[in-house]
Amino acid sequence: MRNNMMKEKLQKGELVTGCMLQGYLPSLVEICGLAGFDFVFLDAEHGPLSPGDCEGLVRAAEVRGITPLVRVPDLQESTLLRYLDVGAMGVILPGVSSVQEAREAVAAVKYHPLGKRGLNGVRASGYGMERPLADYAQEANRETVVLAIIENTTAMEALPEILQVEGVDGLIFGAMDYSQAVGVPGQGQHPLVQEGYEKLLAAGRNFGKPVGTVVRAGETLERHVQQGARLLLTSAFGLFGREARRFVQTVQQEAAKGSENDGN
Repeated sequence: MRNNMMKEKLQKGELVTGCMLQGYLPSLVEICGLAGFDFVFLDAEHGPLSPGDCEGLVRAAEVRGITPLVRVPDLQESTLLRYLDVGAMGVILPGVSSVQEAREAVAAVKYHPLGKRGLNGVRASGYGMERPLADYAQEANRETVVLAIIENTTAMEALPEILQVEGVDGLIFGAMDYSQAVGVPGQGQHPLVQEGYEKLLAAGRNFGKPVGTVVRAGETLERHVQQGARLLLTSAFGLFGREARRFVQTVQQEAAKGSENDGN
C-alpha cells in the first residue's frame, strides 16, 4: 500500500484540499490529481458509484498520485469492506451521530489489533502477491484515513466523545444536512448553521483534530482558512457548472455588445 500523502499532511497540521465526484469519470479523477488536489472524494452516498465503479476511479487516482477516499452509502461493516477492498485509501462516514457509531466504523475499517476488518488477497492488498498479508495489514492500519461527517444535532452534542475516538482522523461539516436538522433547509449561511460550524471548528482545535467543509458558491476560501478549517472541499460538478455558466454569459454579453455596435 502506497504512502497516504494526504494523511501525512493532515498529521503535520497542514491544509488539504479535496474534490468531490459523483459519477464514473476516471479522466476527471486524473485531472484532479494534475490540478494539485490532495484527495478525491468519491461520493457513493449521493451518487450511483458502486464498489466496481470505485475500483476504476481508484486506479485513475493511483496513476496521478492523488489519495482516493470514498463516502460510503451507509455505515454497515460489509459496505465499508467492499469499498476498501477495491483500494480506497480511506472512507468518509456519512451521518455519524454517536461515539458508538464512530467506534464501530473504525473497527470495520482497521485490521487487528485496531479493528476487525476482514483480511484477504484482494486488490487493496495487491491480491496477496506483493507482500505477506501480515505486512499489508500493518501498512493499511497506518495509511488508511477515516473522516466522519457531522450533519445533525445529535452528533454535534457528542462532539467531544467522537473526536476522541482512536482512528477518527478528522471531521467534515455537512452544512446542507445540518441546515435541515436545525430547521432551515438549504440555508447554509443561516446563523444557526454557522453556529454549528463554528462549534465544530472550536472542538477540532481543542482536541487537535482537523475539521473542514465543502466550499460552496458565494463562499470565500479565505474565510474558511481564517476560521481554522484544514479540510477544504469543492465539487467537480460545481466547478464545471460555475465556469460553464460564466463562459456562456460572457459570450452572450459580448454578442450583445456586437449587436449594439452593428446598430450604430
